[in-house]
Amino acid sequence: MAAGASGPTMTFGSRKKKRSIWDDPDATEIVEIPLEQLHSNPFNPRLVFRDEDIEELRESIDAEDGLLQDLSVAEVGPFLEYWRERLADKQPEFLPALEEALGSVPEGDFVILIGHNRKLGLARAGKDVAPCKITNSKIPRARILGLPENMRRVPLNAIEQAIAFQGALSDGMTQAEVAAQTGTKQPHISRRLKLLKLPQEVQTAVMNGLVVSEAEVLLDRLETTEQRLEAWKIMEAEGIKAVFAAARVLTPPTPTTPKQKAKPAPRGKQTRAVPPQKTNSPDDQALEGAPPADSKEEAKPTGSDHDASKQPTEQTNPETRNEPEPDHSAEAARLRVQACRTVLELGVPSNPRETLRLLAPALLEAPSKSAREVAHEWLRSTAKPIGPDAESADKYFAEVSASGDAKLTAHVALAVALAVAEQRASDISRPWDARDRDYLAHLKSAVNYQPTDWELDRLGGK
Repeated sequence: MAAGASGPTMTFGSRKKKRSIWDDPDATEIVEIPLEQLHSNPFNPRLVFRDEDIEELRESIDAEDGLLQDLSVAEVGPFLEYWRERLADKQPEFLPALEEALGSVPEGDFVILIGHNRKLGLARAGKDVAPCKITNSKIPRARILGLPENMRRVPLNAIEQAIAFQGALSDGMTQAEVAAQTGTKQPHISRRLKLLKLPQEVQTAVMNGLVVSEAEVLLDRLETTEQRLEAWKIMEAEGIKAVFAAARVLTPPTPTTPKQKAKPAPRGKQTRAVPPQKTNSPDDQALEGAPPADSKEEAKPTGSDHDASKQPTEQTNPETRNEPEPDHSAEAARLRVQACRTVLELGVPSNPRETLRLLAPALLEAPSKSAREVAHEWLRSTAKPIGPDAESADKYFAEVSASGDAKLTAHVALAVALAVAEQRASDISRPWDARDRDYLAHLKSAVNYQPTDWELDRLGGK
């Protein structure tokens, strides 16, 4: 039955006078309330209303000639009375938002506790009223009341869940209680709450479709809001994954030697092109201080004295004759070590098969003492030192072994494997093989390491 401008009408029986939150029991009858008198719950966790969801509800309403399930609402007067007092005592910073949402609304209107999407579906279907139950006793649970249904029917995005969980905790509930009431597990609640530590730009991206696991990488691998925002800007600008953006933030790229366009000249010989030489006449030689051609004094050989077929078109530049060639192997090694340190900053990669390809050969090889010392130095010199506070490598590894911490042990084993791989790669007396290729592939996968031209040559151009 449609309602007029005077307010809601009862589907069954007559409506009682306006009640306070403390009146009990709630109304059990369904009343039809004009849509214009239904206002959004200021604590509603849903921030994004998807058009396709509203359209699906409209189609259902048209097919069934009405809404199959009623809305749960509370009267504005009792709602404001309760939440003004509660927020003033517990969270006064939220009072302005409450007043902005409902402060100017007639006290006889209603706040939607459950059913925001249903109201929108009814409006799109051209309906003027909504079937409702008035449940003032549920006002204290306004922050969490719609959460289970929202998660079950049209799932909330991760940020909306986090905001709802945080609201419930602010109302004095424990995570265990929230988990029991929403049908979720406590670790899920903890992970969602962590998302609220992200910069607002990243939270907005999550609401717009950024995969939650990508956002969690920024939380797990970066410590400050500034670092997380910087990584997000890199992800957005270059379209790369969070793990690579985090690596870039932790270890900014350093200038490298320019890529070579040609093979370097032989060591110690820097040359420059010169124009073809001309043959000087005896008079010319005399003017230049050289002995004449028929002089008995033996002239020093010049470029023109050689067989023309062997005459070079380039000559040594005396200014750079003794300048050493850049040590490309040392520069490549420096960049690889930098990448190894970044890998350890980020932790053990999530792909166990890829990590085992690096670990297994290193363990079978029985890491040398020097490799263990290198690994120990890397682990202790990270921005946040990893493992025990032991100055000697032997004591450090003994404490790690005795700790029984599987995650730490895997992290340390990875450091040793990287150190072994780097020692092999740094030995330029041996050709590179499949293990070196796996080593560089691991660095590329973990931190987007880009091999230098010198390294590509060592790998056979692959």
